[in-house]
Amino acid sequence: MERGISMIVDAFIISWNERDLLPLTIKHYKSFCRSITIFDNYSNDGSDKIADQMGCNVVKFGVKGQLNDGHYLEVKNNCWKASDADYVIVCDADEILTGRAVEPVSEMNPSPSIYKTQGWQVTSNRFPENDLFEVTDGFPFDNYSKSVMFSPTRIKEINYRPGAHLCDPIGDVVYSDETLYLLHYRQAGGVERLIRRYKSYMQRMSMFNRKHGYGIHYRQREEQIRSNYKRDLLKSKPLG
Repeated sequence: MERGISMIVDAFIISWNERDLLPLTIKHYKSFCRSITIFDNYSNDGSDKIADQMGCNVVKFGVKGQLNDGHYLEVKNNCWKASDADYVIVCDADEILTGRAVEPVSEMNPSPSIYKTQGWQVTSNRFPENDLFEVTDGFPFDNYSKSVMFSPTRIKEINYRPGAHLCDPIGDVVYSDETLYLLHYRQAGGVERLIRRYKSYMQRMSMFNRKHGYGIHYRQREEQIRSNYKRDLLKSKPLG
C-alpha cells in the first residue's frame, strides 16, 4: 500500500453473474488488499474468467443453478480462517468498503478487531464505467451496516446469520470508534437492471431458501420494485 498505515488486508468476495460490476469491485479492493479471492457460485456470464484474468484467486462453491443461503453462510463463516493478514474483508461483489472521506481503508487506525460500518444504499439511474466512486448517490441503510472487516487472528468465529447482516463474533471482540462506509451497488444502473437481477435470483431460488423464507424480497411484483425504486431515488444524495 502506498499511503497510510502499513496494514495487510485480504479480501474474500462472493459473486454470481456480476460481469458489469465485478471488475470495478476488484479494482477498488486491489488498491489496498494483498490478495483477493472470489467465491463464484457457478456464474455463466464470464465474470469468473474476468476475475481470474485480473489476478484473483477464483473458487467455485455451492450448487450450479441454485441460490442457497446455507452455502453462502458456510463460505462467509469459514473462508477467511487460513489468512494471516491483519484484517480480512468478507463481502458480496456489489459491496465496497471505504472511509468517511472515500479514502482507502489502510488510512484507518488498526487497533480494533472489528470495524463498524454504515450501510449506504447506492440508488442511481447511472452505472459507473471506470470507477465505482463515479456513482455514490444513495442514502444510509442500516440493514447493510455489516461487520465485513475484522481481524482473522483475534476473531475466532464471526458467526454470520442469514444474509450476513448480523453476526455473533467470538474472540477478542473490540469494535472500532471509526465507522467506515459500506456502499451497496445493487440499485445502481436503473430499475430495469434491478428487475432483471431479481428475476434471475428468483429463478435460482433453492428449496432451502424457500423453506426458510430467505431471499423473500426477490419475490416482489414488478410494480412494487418500480415503486420502491422511485421512492429510493427521490431520497438519494451524493456520499460525502
